[in-house]
Amino acid sequence: MKNDNAESTNNTASSIPSISLPKGGGAIRGIGEKFAANPVTGTGSLSVPIATSPGRSGFGPQLSLSYDSGSGNGPFGIGWNLSLPSITRKTDKGLPKYQDGDESDTFILSGAEDLVPVLKKQGNDWVPEDIPDRTIGADTYQIQGYRPRIEGLFARIERWTNTCTNETHWRSISGDNITTLYGRTTDSRIEDPDTPDGFPRIFNWLICESYDDKGNAIYYEYEPEDSAGIDLSQTNERNRTDKSRTANRYLKRIKYGNKAPVELDSNLPREFREDLSERTDWLFEVVFDYEEGHYEELPADPDGRQFVNARIDTTQDRQRRQDPFSSFRSGFEVRTYRLCHRVLMFHHFPDEIGVNDYLVRSTGFEYKEGPIASFITSVTQSGYKLQDDGTYLKKSLPPLEFEYSEATIQDKVEDVNEESIENLPQGLDGAQYQWVDIDGEGASGIVTEQGDSWFYKRNISALPVIDEDGEPYTVARFAPIEHLATIPSFTNLSGGRQQLLDLAGDGQLDVVEFDSPTPGFFERAKDEAWHTFKPFVSLPNISWQDPNLKFVDLTGDGHADIFITEDDAFTWYPSLAKTGFASGEKVRQALDEEKGPKLVFANGTQSIYLADISGDGLTDLVRIRNGEVCYWPNLGYGRFGAKVTMGNSPRFDLPDQFDQRRIRLADIDGSGVTDIIYLKGDGVYIYLNESGNHWADAEKLKSFPHIDNISSVIAVDLLGNGTACLVWSSPLPGDVHQPMRYIDLMGGQKPHLLVKTVNNLGAETHVHYAPSTKFYLADKAAGKPWITKIPFPVHVVERVETFDRISKNRFVTRYAYHHGYFDGSEREFRGFGMVEQWDTEEFAALTQSHDFPTGDNIEETSHVPPVLTRTWFHTGVYVGRDHISDFFAGLIDTHDQGEYYRESGLTDTQARQLLLDDTMLPDDLTIEEECEACRALKGSMLRQEIYALDGTDKEQHPYTVTEQNFTIRCLQPKKDNRHAVFFTHARESINYHYERNSADPRIAHAMTLEVDEFGNVLKEAAIGYGRRETIRFVDNEGGVTEIPNAALEEFNLEDQAKQTRTLITYTENLVLGGYAAENR
Repeated sequence: MKNDNAESTNNTASSIPSISLPKGGGAIRGIGEKFAANPVTGTGSLSVPIATSPGRSGFGPQLSLSYDSGSGNGPFGIGWNLSLPSITRKTDKGLPKYQDGDESDTFILSGAEDLVPVLKKQGNDWVPEDIPDRTIGADTYQIQGYRPRIEGLFARIERWTNTCTNETHWRSISGDNITTLYGRTTDSRIEDPDTPDGFPRIFNWLICESYDDKGNAIYYEYEPEDSAGIDLSQTNERNRTDKSRTANRYLKRIKYGNKAPVELDSNLPREFREDLSERTDWLFEVVFDYEEGHYEELPADPDGRQFVNARIDTTQDRQRRQDPFSSFRSGFEVRTYRLCHRVLMFHHFPDEIGVNDYLVRSTGFEYKEGPIASFITSVTQSGYKLQDDGTYLKKSLPPLEFEYSEATIQDKVEDVNEESIENLPQGLDGAQYQWVDIDGEGASGIVTEQGDSWFYKRNISALPVIDEDGEPYTVARFAPIEHLATIPSFTNLSGGRQQLLDLAGDGQLDVVEFDSPTPGFFERAKDEAWHTFKPFVSLPNISWQDPNLKFVDLTGDGHADIFITEDDAFTWYPSLAKTGFASGEKVRQALDEEKGPKLVFANGTQSIYLADISGDGLTDLVRIRNGEVCYWPNLGYGRFGAKVTMGNSPRFDLPDQFDQRRIRLADIDGSGVTDIIYLKGDGVYIYLNESGNHWADAEKLKSFPHIDNISSVIAVDLLGNGTACLVWSSPLPGDVHQPMRYIDLMGGQKPHLLVKTVNNLGAETHVHYAPSTKFYLADKAAGKPWITKIPFPVHVVERVETFDRISKNRFVTRYAYHHGYFDGSEREFRGFGMVEQWDTEEFAALTQSHDFPTGDNIEETSHVPPVLTRTWFHTGVYVGRDHISDFFAGLIDTHDQGEYYRESGLTDTQARQLLLDDTMLPDDLTIEEECEACRALKGSMLRQEIYALDGTDKEQHPYTVTEQNFTIRCLQPKKDNRHAVFFTHARESINYHYERNSADPRIAHAMTLEVDEFGNVLKEAAIGYGRRETIRFVDNEGGVTEIPNAALEEFNLEDQAKQTRTLITYTENLVLGGYAAENR
């Protein structure tokens, strides 16, 4: 039996790099009450307001809890986040180095993109902005200004560094003169607790103070993580200390409504005028309760009335959640042990109501907790009235309830149909045959080299099959075998001399040869061919057959670095992508394995693996023994953390029968953590990873083909939906009729996604998801290939059904996605270039669901034709000096009619005349800056068409078509920074009101003529075009004739002139310039 997919480190040849692609939703890490689908990204979102009282002049916290199906785990469970801003170091393109003087890291302001150091124009050159140091009391601060990479806030953003302690905080001053402080206090910073004084490593600066220009202030208090309530006897806690646990921060209180205004007339910056933590005159206080004794429900009285006790201070330690988890992307452990169970709103008006701390509102959260994940199951808002005995009478709104897709292991064995396995190898051993996604389509196929030719079986499993009843279902399928017409020269894939690797981390494979006189690679082209051979520019002089050499991403930038273990040190060579590798760097191994890994890959026991055990997206060093599983978390740049020995480690087999070759590693449910599959003599056993802390008890598959030393068993995403299948194959003659079988371990559904909401006021919503590969394969099969691709499956909202139990009406919205795009250089999933949305109330759609009863709107009088909305978005893709809209419109060549609606009888030239001019790039940009300028357009709507599908001939013509273009302005060039800064604004929009009559639309055109430096519109025009005097007539043979517009004949000559007249409205706006005081 062969070990095909577990990344064991005992292989003699260099294995495929361990690079973590983004997860498609429902993963630990980390993409109003009404559920909504984001049409750009396809994710589902929901926002729940948190009850707070308004402050003076409306200045107070605007809190809401937001769900996004692409979000990870946190203090509110999987998928949910609190809407508060912060500034953090970006980790998607590389882990932080904390060399702030050299701008080694990129900072991100929540909702405002990457931050770029400000440049000022000096003559014909651009130089760094020079802000004088500020001395306040005994402290001197260096100040560095920043602006977002895509500007829009036009805020003043500064990083203040204390020259004595090197501690930093941030402040921003918005356009409406609101000052916000981030990380000014130690408690409002997430930083490495083990660094010495004077050398802080601050990863995240949390909002801590906010002021307006009327003297109002908001003060945020945080509490550090601690060891309270933690069972220190657990093996996974052995090497954690009280100090190391304190890195994380939890929002505890928000105080606002200060009686006396903050001093305004001062030369000091606002944050230095007084210490808000010493204020006691706050009128409002929001308290976040992590089960610390703030709140106690009492037994109901005989009338069923509910009473509670509430206090503003804590009375007990915080409670530990069942699924504590860690992230090491900061370069140190940030561990989360707590869940927020409620948010309490207190008033402080002792003179008016006689009570200093009066609870008025609360927002409570109920959870479904488990060792793998925790989920909010309901949110309840309540109001309170104080009683004479000091208790509160509680009255609540009906709870808003949630359900999520379950992670339930299936054990049904399926056969791959004979047509799909035709010409497939029997017994896929990973040597002569490889599972690879050769064209970055999001689903792995099978590639093999035979003689001088390569053959490929594309995986089309995600494309549903329609059964005899017309119902779709998913089954493993492969397309007919392809002979790859163009292959790299001197091919030697099966011999191990060449490898299929993704050098750039963009999902596009390269054929790489290291061990040759001329090392280099062949790059896979987008047209499914190969570019010419390119030699590496820089390559270390090492033995590429060294069993202690592995490829693994050690920097978090998506590129596979070289990692070599030695007896006393690790040596690693940073990847330079397609240039090669940089010089090696040595990291000394720890003397005590409890403090750090002391191991070599080729240790003779085959027990060392590379896998993401913690779920933070980084590849850890893992040692698996019979009865012990431990790992050393990846801290980046060749460093690994203290050993974590997981609880309930499996004893896989009897000591004399345990075999490392029977271990398979896979993320079974797509949650981000790696699970273990063990192929025992009596069957297959699955051990689920419980957030990197413990292993769940073994689950044995009830049925599975016989396992022997000839058959091959691998765990792979066979169905292309982001979850693992266990695939068995055999070359034995007795299995010739069923050489490949599999188990879809998750039963075709991605776990941990929100699938149902019930507001208990009559509305109920069900959400159905589908992998992006389903839409990609459907378009490809229909002869409509995507312009761009996604190299991994993204789970998107496919269908939303809403039932109103009061009116008994049911409504269905369905989505289809096209032209998904993942930018490998930026490590960003940018969404989809075109999305179709069907809003349906027709009888067929209303009766085909098993989720709801039949609605009352099935009568013919209730029918409204389904509305189809087609929307095109710019994904920020750079296509040279071409325009992505030309691809959508079919204007690249005469053979492609494109996707845009065309009026009947138009040639390409005439069709182009009806379109707006494309968004133009600024002049004098470098190629890199042009790419960034296109990126600034990501998510921008380019065009939208609305149709009514009533089954008549007119349904092919839209009611309305809206198109818009943009102006891109370069506010500062890249120079020595990582990025340039761009600002985009709408330039033109045009609306064609066809009303399904393509010959005679009403046309409105809006133009932005001038915008000031802050995005304010100074000059604009609105044009209403006159009706067409002639229209096109297309005869049955396709001939086109211009004829008079018969609709105008109804009017006299004077009215005809009015009907065909173009009207223009021109507007100028006067905007007074702002004032930026130096000492604010």
